[in-house]
Amino acid sequence: MTAGDGSIGGGLHMLTRLHNRLGLRTGPAIFFISALIIAVFTLAMAIFPGPVQGAFGVVSTYLRYDVGWFYTLGTTLLVVFAVGLALSRFGRVKLGDDDSEPEFSGLAWFGMLFAAGIGATLMFWGVAEPMNHYANPPLYGTEPLSDQAATQALAISNFHFGIHMWALLVVPGLCFGYFTYKRKLPPRVSSALQPLLGDRIHGPWGKLVDIISVLSTVFGLAVSVGLGAMQINSGMNYVMGVPISGWLQAGIVAIITGIALASAVAGLDKGIKRLSYLNIVLAIVLLVYVLMWGATMDTVRGIVESAGAYLSNLPMLSFFNDTFGGGEWSGDWTVFYYAWTVTWSPFVGLFIARISRGRSIRAFVTACLGLPTAFVVIWFGIYGLSAFTVDRAEGTSGSLTETIVTNGNVEAALFQLLQSYPLYLVTAVLALIVIVIFFVTSLDSGALVLDSMASGHEDVGPKRQRVFWAVSVGLVCAVILVTSGENGLNALQEVIIVIGAPVMALSLFQAWLLLQALREDAGTARPLRTRQWKKVLPIEEYHRRAHEDEHDLDEYVIRPEYEVGTEPEYEALQPNTYHRQQALEGRGLLTIGLTGGIASGKSLVARDLAQAGAVVIDADELARAAVAPGSEALSEIREVFGPEVIAENGELDRQALAQLVFGNTVARESLNDIVHPRVRQEIQRIAREAGPEAVVVVDLPLLVETASAGEFDMVLTVETPAEARVNRLVHERGMSMQQAWARVDSQATDAERREIADQVIVNDASLNDLSEATRGFWDEYVQPVLDEHHASTAADSATNDGGAS
Repeated sequence: MTAGDGSIGGGLHMLTRLHNRLGLRTGPAIFFISALIIAVFTLAMAIFPGPVQGAFGVVSTYLRYDVGWFYTLGTTLLVVFAVGLALSRFGRVKLGDDDSEPEFSGLAWFGMLFAAGIGATLMFWGVAEPMNHYANPPLYGTEPLSDQAATQALAISNFHFGIHMWALLVVPGLCFGYFTYKRKLPPRVSSALQPLLGDRIHGPWGKLVDIISVLSTVFGLAVSVGLGAMQINSGMNYVMGVPISGWLQAGIVAIITGIALASAVAGLDKGIKRLSYLNIVLAIVLLVYVLMWGATMDTVRGIVESAGAYLSNLPMLSFFNDTFGGGEWSGDWTVFYYAWTVTWSPFVGLFIARISRGRSIRAFVTACLGLPTAFVVIWFGIYGLSAFTVDRAEGTSGSLTETIVTNGNVEAALFQLLQSYPLYLVTAVLALIVIVIFFVTSLDSGALVLDSMASGHEDVGPKRQRVFWAVSVGLVCAVILVTSGENGLNALQEVIIVIGAPVMALSLFQAWLLLQALREDAGTARPLRTRQWKKVLPIEEYHRRAHEDEHDLDEYVIRPEYEVGTEPEYEALQPNTYHRQQALEGRGLLTIGLTGGIASGKSLVARDLAQAGAVVIDADELARAAVAPGSEALSEIREVFGPEVIAENGELDRQALAQLVFGNTVARESLNDIVHPRVRQEIQRIAREAGPEAVVVVDLPLLVETASAGEFDMVLTVETPAEARVNRLVHERGMSMQQAWARVDSQATDAERREIADQVIVNDASLNDLSEATRGFWDEYVQPVLDEHHASTAADSATNDGGAS
């Protein structure tokens, strides 16, 4: 071990000791490093607010106006991916085991989904955004304050908060749901990298990804809570004349954090679920009130029209970057929204995955994109159209435009609209309550998820951990608001745009890895049969449970691995697990899978390949050795098929077993499940011993039946007409005609072997012809590989000699 490795190991040991002394149960490295970075940022912001904001401002300006297209294009790609995945055959795959069922009812699920998602944001922008685009239309050639501007304003608002914004949450949710509940990996963002990293998700790269995700979630939630505090402060100013100040907003953050702490400590069912129920009901009550007191029928007509405008403009808006405006509008609005949303997508993704366990990918995507988007269209339709009506009416003409657009007081938009209707004091207080609860549910669910992301498991940990994460979010938010003064909103936006860039790139990468995992587990069979994965725990948690009597460690693993025997019927890809890596380590120069039906001449081909220089491994011989008297496999066969398959001398009675297996698909699969894993392990051992320069040929009659094609560089099948094979079995092995046909029919067909074969040797002539065909195969496909390897080795040797001289 190097000195650097020793210092890292010593540092981790110190963190673990501190972790245990504090009575925590989380991942020490992720927890303490994230906490340190949060503390450093908070102190820097408190002591040097100007330089820190200036640094974030320079970076965010570049990202917003020069690289803003990346956020727009990336979000559109995520929409295409989510919709395409739902419509594909993978849409039937469940986020969980194949027989799992949803835990929460539809209403409870939607309430928690919406409250944890963008419910709080809609309260802030429901009036302000349509009015901004109505007064300053971004689309080329649109007259401000016109009917066209009003229609476009609603379409743009729906675009920002509809399908695209939810796609940023849905794709991480799919990744969390699949890797956490299907592959049983820890509820961390790094788990989505398992198809690439394998068991190294527990290593430095995995921890780095998790630390970035934790930090982005903390800052994303801080921005959300900060906007809520500003809006609540503005509402209190409107209703009660309370002054607007950063310190007062920090106090509001403290109150929200305190309520969120109580909810988070109460847990998902008692705290978050009940608050979400209450909040969605109160939000709908307020929405209906505005609808009833506004121009009701005009509003309903406008909602339908705005939905059409949104859908018709969606293709254009999906790629709109305000090119002729220098990207200014897109940077101020679209980039900010998507950068903000993607920063807390790890939190929302994990949360909605947790409440969606047991639902299919198709149901998850359809509901998570469709239902919230429909609600958003109704929300902006009611609030936006009502705001347009008030702004155009006599006596209040231009009032909202002046407050929101001219004066930039977007926080007051909702309360100024409510002031135009009766019962202003009652509705304003109700709006304040809804805003508070929305942000409380965001913060308490965020604390719960942050704890899971840091600990790597969903079991309830010490309450002090959830308290820490809720306080962290509140502290970051309060410091930004207090130190930024009147520029609080701009400061929040700058921080979030910088944090959002790497998380956006990670989300796109996650989508690709999720597709890879689905292809690995689902294969190409219909109906889908997926691998069943063992429960993975972080290393530190595994060792803790090893010292606790109530846990059965056979249920857990540290390195990601699936249950042998649950592979798809036709597996096209192999997951990158530790065991897979071990199998590939020390692999020969070329590995050939040789197969063919019984009596096809496959053994003669194997003999000729051995004479040419290949290391031939006979799977049948290994299978016989695996079921030798006294072996574990023979004991399992006795348990499954009964004592009648064991001869008096203790050996396997192959004839008795054949009568049970051949012609019975279920029995044959049971036998394969017992013997094949042991044969595969022995094949891997012999292949490693052959060395990295060997050509290894595995003579595997059941290559098709055991779905082993993916384990070889090349598959060679020997094909002989079935009638000829039957005649050989009758005349050379003494079988009856009926027995011979039964043996032939029990194996894979020639067509099935050809489907997975790279090359086919047809044995329908003399033995000399078969030998010539085998030599031809070697000369055409094997010898060039050997020649290329020898030439490369010689070139490397010459280079090394030249360097030495």
